[in-house]
Amino acid sequence: MLIAAVCLLPLAAQAAPDEARRTPVVKAVEQSSPAVVNIYTERLIETPFSQRSPFPSDPFFDDFFSDFFQGFPSPRATEKRSSLGSGVVIRSDGTIVTNEHVIVRASNIRVQLADNREFLAILAGADSDSDLAVLKVSVKKPLPFIPMAENGGVMIGETVIAIGNPFGLSHTVTTGVVSAVGRTIQAGDIIYHDFLQTDASINPGNSGGPLINVAGELIGINTAIHRKAEGI
Repeated sequence: MLIAAVCLLPLAAQAAPDEARRTPVVKAVEQSSPAVVNIYTERLIETPFSQRSPFPSDPFFDDFFSDFFQGFPSPRATEKRSSLGSGVVIRSDGTIVTNEHVIVRASNIRVQLADNREFLAILAGADSDSDLAVLKVSVKKPLPFIPMAENGGVMIGETVIAIGNPFGLSHTVTTGVVSAVGRTIQAGDIIYHDFLQTDASINPGNSGGPLINVAGELIGINTAIHRKAEGI
């Protein structure tokens, strides 16, 4: 993903946005962005003490610790690791959909809304076969949500929009088209069926975020990229 720095004109020289520039894509983003969330997870893992050298960047000390503990039961220590991803509110009661791989083995799941409110989320259910998970947050007021597309199906070539949290850059918007439908892909030992293919830019942290059409309807969850290609 390319990031360019652009110098804005002084405020006095900036005119109000021309309504003609408010394209269907702009309208869909304005409508949908408040329902896109950032997901932060923490998980506690046990690692052999021999792998927790105080000099992790020095191969000598790595080898020393490995040799020292060789042949002995390896003491284990608990380590906290963090990750980030995206999600989408699909019901105003705080029901959120994301990828299963975003929250797998997480000991703590936090959700941040577009207005910077944060909630502790609970895992309501997950399906590894489709790499989907459902989270629930407790809210006092209805949340903005993105409705699921129900009519008309998905058309190859139609414009689509991805919104997510790539590399921690909150609410990043990218656009593309539906390149194909019904794709089957393999990730490790798991085979996923009936995937949409798009050339909208997807990066680490986009996982779990929504893919929407220009009507602002949810048509998919951004899940994977082909690492040896661009725009797949």
